[in-house]
Amino acid sequence: MEVCLEVGTRYNAYSLFMKKYLFFLISNFLLFFIFPIIRLLSKKFYEKRILPHLINMTCSSKPIQIQKKKIIPNAYGKVLEIGFGSGVNLKLYNGENVEKIYGIDPSQELHVLAYENAKSVDISIDLQIGSAEELPFEDNSFDTVVSTYSLCSIPNPEIALNEISRVLKSSGKFYFAEHGLSSDTRVANFQNFIEFFYPKISGGCHVNRDILKLINNSELELKVSQSMYLPGTQKFLGFNSWGTAG
Repeated sequence: MEVCLEVGTRYNAYSLFMKKYLFFLISNFLLFFIFPIIRLLSKKFYEKRILPHLINMTCSSKPIQIQKKKIIPNAYGKVLEIGFGSGVNLKLYNGENVEKIYGIDPSQELHVLAYENAKSVDISIDLQIGSAEELPFEDNSFDTVVSTYSLCSIPNPEIALNEISRVLKSSGKFYFAEHGLSSDTRVANFQNFIEFFYPKISGGCHVNRDILKLINNSELELKVSQSMYLPGTQKFLGFNSWGTAG
């Protein structure tokens, strides 16, 4: 009996290892070979037909959803979500605490998907196409500002963070969950190495941004933060930081 249990345990461990190995093999093959070739052949096709769905799928993945659940349910009052994307975060808000959600994103393609996702929630929503670097809202407008995996792709995150500080009420809170520059030197070096092409296939995602440093250097005050690698993700993509600023 003990022998059978030991064999079963080893088999399960081996099976799990193989699944992880195949995941990394396939995902890296797509990221570093297939997607660059498709974009090279037709940038318009890639950015219109593939990239929006790739972003939507990635932002809906289980590890990312777990991270988002650590912050989004805390949102309250009048809420602004920057990098609203396809609206996959909508189902994570606590409707009892939210007065209205304003979403802003520069992508027309994701804007269309966002309106479809908005139909599934009973929350008042106002979606706008625009940039977090120039928010079309008055000073001290929001009780909560939310950003999940958006600061990596905003061209000038320093400007965006100061804009967030401007529209946030003095008593308001900025909740964030982002990925960025690893604390591991070897991983960070790889992130810096792929910077010359990775943003081109990922919708402008820069994996080598130091999120906590960016927030500390902005007009926001960092209150609480944590960092770790997300399980089941490549290290160059999976170093996450999340917390609260105001």
